Amino acid sequence: MSAPALPSQPALTDAAAHSGRRVLDAGRGQPDWIAIDPRAAFFRLGSLAVEEAAAAGPAAAGDAYWGRTPPAAGLADRIRARLGDSAGDRFLAAALDWCVAELGADPDTLVSELVRGTLGDGYPTPTRMLRHCEAILERYLVHAVGVEPGAPGRFHVFGTEGGAAAMAYTFRSLKENGLLAAGDKIAIAAPVFTPYLQIPALADFGFEIVEIQAAPNKAYRFEEGALQVLRDPAIKAFVVINPGNPDTRAMRPERMSELAELVAQHRPELIVVADTVYATFVDGFRGLLSELPRNVICLHSFSKNLGATGNRLGFVAVAADTVLDEILAGRPEVAARYASVTPDPGSLPFVSRMVADSREVALHNIAGLATPDQVQMALFALSHLLPGSEEHTAALRTELRARAEALLEPLDLALPGGQDSLYYALVDLEAVARVRHGEDGAKRLHAVDPAEVPVLLARDHGVVVLPGAGFGAPTWDVRVCVAALPTEQLREVGEAIAQVVDQLSRRIMEP
Repeated sequence: MSAPALPSQPALTDAAAHSGRRVLDAGRGQPDWIAIDPRAAFFRLGSLAVEEAAAAGPAAAGDAYWGRTPPAAGLADRIRARLGDSAGDRFLAAALDWCVAELGADPDTLVSELVRGTLGDGYPTPTRMLRHCEAILERYLVHAVGVEPGAPGRFHVFGTEGGAAAMAYTFRSLKENGLLAAGDKIAIAAPVFTPYLQIPALADFGFEIVEIQAAPNKAYRFEEGALQVLRDPAIKAFVVINPGNPDTRAMRPERMSELAELVAQHRPELIVVADTVYATFVDGFRGLLSELPRNVICLHSFSKNLGATGNRLGFVAVAADTVLDEILAGRPEVAARYASVTPDPGSLPFVSRMVADSREVALHNIAGLATPDQVQMALFALSHLLPGSEEHTAALRTELRARAEALLEPLDLALPGGQDSLYYALVDLEAVARVRHGEDGAKRLHAVDPAEVPVLLARDHGVVVLPGAGFGAPTWDVRVCVAALPTEQLREVGEAIAQVVDQLSRRIMEP
């Protein structure tokens, strides 16, 4: 798909900066919140880890600059004895209690992994992910995407440098293993986060894109039968952000059941890449991993729900009995790439191949996300698992609803309804014109280049929003990041959009 020529985010931001108005940047996807307690716990753990390394004795005689690896024996008790009543200390104590009670972790082994991981004292071992950190992430995954609880080890987790890295590693390994090849068709649920439109079309990949468009202006995301295009055997993979970006609706249970039935009856080897970064914003969310665990490659990131875009923390998860491994077992010719990893490369699971591919295979022995990052990601995951965590999640959902209402009220538009993350809003400018100027007003709007609207908002009002067409959305949509601005500023964004639509309508009406 070739995207239309549209004003870029940097150009719009620059125009807003020169508007003489206060800049209201609702174009960026970064939230304006920061989760405090898990960060406080991480930094507290870091200071305790350094103290333990110092107490272990100098590695160079007479020079206390150089500490040693803290001994594991008694480490849990030594750490607990120094925990106080600060927010970070309370969170860390609760996290350790949860891991011992829920995971059956040995306290000293657990704390030794966390302390050494925080210090960066040792290569990531195993390379995919530290054992306790992976166990925590698996439990978080099951909780976040609505999978029925079960025995540990059902899903393998690979920590990555954010959701973008998870996306890139996934496409790379699918291609390297012949699961996707140049010229293959992949279906993408549109509108969609821009990189998903760009990566598959890169010269290295060369896939043919089949868009599955969302239903416009409905409480549900896909019309009945919309997914039946996936019966086409030429379509090798289905890529979906669920809940979506910029379309923030979640897939309804009946559509997921439709897809599960389609896979069972017609496409047992269909690969489903499901990006679930916005899952925690939807109460009672159930993702495709709950319906099609063997077919799904699940991508996730903590950038949005924890306000951690700069941390670059994410992961890929696949089922231990994924259909990908069954397919690869019948293709021994692609396994030679991994001969340096194992003497039996044909049996190497897909997720292990992805870990190797992330370091160009030759450096597979030093693969893996940095261990301090793994520990922080585990603490972020625990912020959704510890007792009382649902209260914080619910408060954020309530805040997003209030913000979305403030944005839409000046436009005389209602919330979309259904299961919606409300992290973004796709504002239909035609609908705004129709509400404010009738059907004729909506038709007259077509005399204007839709790309003019975000330019006018930036130039005359200091408001930055992005053209929906850049995401494969309808031409007259603009994307507003509800998470980026507080309630009153979003109300101002809504008022500015209304003024621009009014201005254009009046200009068109003049003889």
